[in-house]
Amino acid sequence: MRRFIAAATILIASLAVSFAQQQQQSQQPQQQPQQPAPQEGRGGQRSGGPPAKPIVPVAASTVVANPDPYVGEYVSLTATVEQPLTKSAFSVDQDKSKADKEILIVAPTLREAVTANAYVTVLGELVKFDPDEIKKKTKNYTLDLSPDQIEKYRGKPAVVATAVVVNATGVDIAKVLPPPMTPEEIEFQKIMRQVGPANTALRGAIEKMDAAAVKEQAAVLSTAFTKTEAFWKTKGKADAQGFAAEAKKHADAITSAVGSGNWDGVKASAGPLGQQCASCHGAYRERLDDGSFRIKAGSSY
Repeated sequence: MRRFIAAATILIASLAVSFAQQQQQSQQPQQQPQQPAPQEGRGGQRSGGPPAKPIVPVAASTVVANPDPYVGEYVSLTATVEQPLTKSAFSVDQDKSKADKEILIVAPTLREAVTANAYVTVLGELVKFDPDEIKKKTKNYTLDLSPDQIEKYRGKPAVVATAVVVNATGVDIAKVLPPPMTPEEIEFQKIMRQVGPANTALRGAIEKMDAAAVKEQAAVLSTAFTKTEAFWKTKGKADAQGFAAEAKKHADAITSAVGSGNWDGVKASAGPLGQQCASCHGAYRERLDDGSFRIKAGSSY
């Protein structure tokens, strides 16, 4: 039991840190490349974005006994699955000895069924259950409880879950997974995965004043930005084309400057080159729930 409590504590703490980091990122200015504002999942349902309030760890038995202080709070609770109810709903209970002490969990993005008696850690907003309230808290989600189930839980505490972690595996089965990438997206991703390492290597070479390495990495970047500009041209995104063209101009300027031994010129072009990447990422890149990055939905198609 001590091992379980310790494991659950660590799990909750790690989830809390993760959500706190997402919240901090969402509050940064949009021009920063890796901090997009919170948004809806691509499936149209709530994507498990960061809570507006701190996560409140609470025992299921405490919620059942006195739910009012927690209504509207973003809570985390670890309990045993009492009963799988539907594809997106189940109940949890922390005290098997007492009847009618379960809490309804509504998880619109649940990807797989939970198992009775399994320990889970649930994160989400605590509400007094009412179908209309659930509708307000979700988007493009249809509650799939039966009329009898709705009446059973009406007015009782429920959690609209954005995370459901199976403690035995540590897997969040409510995380929204991104859709498969298109062939075009895959090719563009290959280009983008060249830019970051090349830019890092370029900066290291500049610090060491390694002319050969600077030329090599500047050439990689110039080619990548040429392809990037061509990609955005097919999408009709003039600003993105401009970011890529400007970045290529600085990459080529670095090649020219290092060829003549003008290290001040090399350094003068390295900073603006990175700024073009940041500007484009801020406008056209988003971080998905699984931590990966994609072109923002609707920005290019």
